[in-house]
Amino acid sequence: MENEKTKSTKKRATVRPMIITPLVFALIAIILALPVLLKGYSVLTDRVHQIQPVLTATIGDYQPDKTYFNECKKEGIAQTADGLKIGDKVGEIECNNAAVGCDIYYGINRVSKRDGAGLSVESKLFGGGGQIHIDGDSSGAFKALANVEAGDVFTVKTADSEYQYTVKKIMTAQEFTGKVKDEYLLITTEASHDVFAHQNKDKLMIVATLGAGEVQ
Repeated sequence: MENEKTKSTKKRATVRPMIITPLVFALIAIILALPVLLKGYSVLTDRVHQIQPVLTATIGDYQPDKTYFNECKKEGIAQTADGLKIGDKVGEIECNNAAVGCDIYYGINRVSKRDGAGLSVESKLFGGGGQIHIDGDSSGAFKALANVEAGDVFTVKTADSEYQYTVKKIMTAQEFTGKVKDEYLLITTEASHDVFAHQNKDKLMIVATLGAGEVQ
């Protein structure tokens, strides 16, 4: 009769192959599948790159960019709406009487307003006639906008030109009718300087018409 020690040794010998065999098969399966997985990853990566240009960009995809502005300035030519993308610099604005001065970027969003002010993509470009809407944060670039008075002059420098706009009216969003003839600059910011003022719909609105003339 076999003793207990012999029986235990045979039992371990039987169990060990039962454990090792599935591991071997699993390892072989992984090795065989690896080329297929790598090929699939490569195909998937190529497909993502193909569809990226047609995907809707989010605000995280934009950043302030002065390249196009500097190229046009160097050549002495105007930027065009077709050549602009969100985040491109389109000019510089200043009002010495109110200590306002910053860069202007294409698109009103937190990226543009983080580094200056934003020009609405629905606006005309400077010198193009109609409404030109610029918005900035009252806690940022337009912190001193509340000091602007009627008759003050805003100077806008683009890549190839310089424009002056005389402040005609200062009002709230509720008072603004939008009925202004010819080219005019609409400058807006939050009515409050509070850091969370952007959550409030109250707006300070300044209307300045093209030309450095007297206020009537």
